[in-house]
Amino acid sequence: MMSAVLRRSLLITTLALPMLAAMPAAWAQTAGPALSLVLKPASAEATSLVPYVDVEITLTDMQTPAGEGLLRLPTVASNVVTVADAITGLTATDSQGPLSLTSHDEPEQGLTAYRIWHADRAVSGTVTVRYRAPITNAPLVRGAAPPYNLRSETGGFSAAGNNFVILPADSSRPYDISLRWDLSAQPQGAVGLSSLGIGNANLTDQPAERLSDTYYMAGTVGLYPADGQSKGYFGSWQGNPPFDGGGLLAWGDTLHAFYSRFFGDSTPGAYGVFMRPNPVNPGGGVELTNSFALTFDDKTDLDDLKITLAHEMLHTWVNSLDEPKGLLSSWFGEGLAVFYQRALPLRAGMIDEDQFLKDLNFHAGRYYTNALANTPNDEIPSRFWADTRVRVLPYDRASLYFAHVDWQLRQQSKGKRSLDDLVHLLLARRKAGEKLVQADWESLITKELGTQGLTEFQAMMKGALVLPASDAFGPQFQRTTKRLRRYELGFDPTSLTRNPRMVSGVIPGSAADRAGLRDGDQIMKPVGQDGLQGQQEGWLVLDIKRGEERLEIRYQPRGEEVDAWQWERAPAR
Repeated sequence: MMSAVLRRSLLITTLALPMLAAMPAAWAQTAGPALSLVLKPASAEATSLVPYVDVEITLTDMQTPAGEGLLRLPTVASNVVTVADAITGLTATDSQGPLSLTSHDEPEQGLTAYRIWHADRAVSGTVTVRYRAPITNAPLVRGAAPPYNLRSETGGFSAAGNNFVILPADSSRPYDISLRWDLSAQPQGAVGLSSLGIGNANLTDQPAERLSDTYYMAGTVGLYPADGQSKGYFGSWQGNPPFDGGGLLAWGDTLHAFYSRFFGDSTPGAYGVFMRPNPVNPGGGVELTNSFALTFDDKTDLDDLKITLAHEMLHTWVNSLDEPKGLLSSWFGEGLAVFYQRALPLRAGMIDEDQFLKDLNFHAGRYYTNALANTPNDEIPSRFWADTRVRVLPYDRASLYFAHVDWQLRQQSKGKRSLDDLVHLLLARRKAGEKLVQADWESLITKELGTQGLTEFQAMMKGALVLPASDAFGPQFQRTTKRLRRYELGFDPTSLTRNPRMVSGVIPGSAADRAGLRDGDQIMKPVGQDGLQGQQEGWLVLDIKRGEERLEIRYQPRGEEVDAWQWERAPAR
């Protein structure tokens, strides 16, 4: 654990970065439209929290008829309620002067919805938009969700762009983009960085949506490399992690270089890691373009964070299929990432066999005790955010499926071929500009393993149980069984996605029932379950309001005991 003195020294020695001019000189030489984003975080209050961020967006070459959509911001982004209702001081002007804006909210689709702003007249020329985005650290109101929301600790703030950056309504239009940090309200040594890099950044001919899929962090924050001289990989953290933040990021730097060699990427681009506290579901995070946001609390295990970081960095090279879009193809990207998140660090000598087994058995235990393990893949999108048992299936089930395929390939080829060969082949197609679709995998697996390979894949997608061979993870390991208890929340899991979170469907005789939970209780704080589902001895703590009374109800959310497959070291030969 890093001492408070060392943490403090790291925080105050971060460097101030030079500011760009408000309008980069390069813009004068480009014929295309330009987008400038200026972010100015307020000075921290006595509580060490940054209360707001002032935002200025300038768009050139705008031509929008009266009444058509001009600007947009999500009201909900992947189950996170944004600052759309909280922003203040929103103004807009174009080349003719001030614009009067009205808005409408579009229906939610896939847990994302947009607010669209319209001008009262035709818009032309350069448009400038200004507003203030408040930071309240309010808990997420819709249950499990990625750490997109604006948050502040110890003089720093962070958020994903989709939570607070207003963009043109047509966000697919390419722009020459400039990001500029105005840190004039910050103390000496403050730093601003984003998925685009440390300090100010410029992009050429990129869609405006790129700024929505960017993570931002600024203020009095930790920085890696400490001198800000990144060669590609970089990172930052806010708050006081119970581990050496710089040490974890250095570990990730070494692994990132190993990944680059493994995937044949001789010139890897920039990659940023952003770490911040999370009172709900700590240890998780979210991948964004060329970056990852990682969360922790005061009890977070460093080994678990390393595996999480290993997983998310893989998405730089391994993503979901292009078709079908979204969660229907998450089995591919997430399953491969879980398979490799322990396999590649082990090969690199960056984790040991005990750490490998710990991660393998976490995912295997969560899968083999999952009462909804037979859920078909085509049901996952509609149930993903509503039930943790469905949400983890693309990770757990698909990773074990890929382990089975890897074993089959190695057995069939007498060790000459493995899953690596298939992955490299598919990613080479993507690098060549081809779209990857599910049919590509089906064709490849049929060619490699025959009709049996295709049949087994189709069965997995329909929910059939996946069971890799005893030596699927190497001859040094063997499969065994243990008696483990199923995860059982004890009440209707959709209670956690409502606003307010009102308990319904308490199961008689469940641990929740025995602990005293009742229908009609209101859960006052969000509840993280994904990690807890894999922790046999984990406790769920609910902050309950019952009438005028506040209660803490604490129980182990476990049900029946079942046989579950696990792996252990094989006897020495």
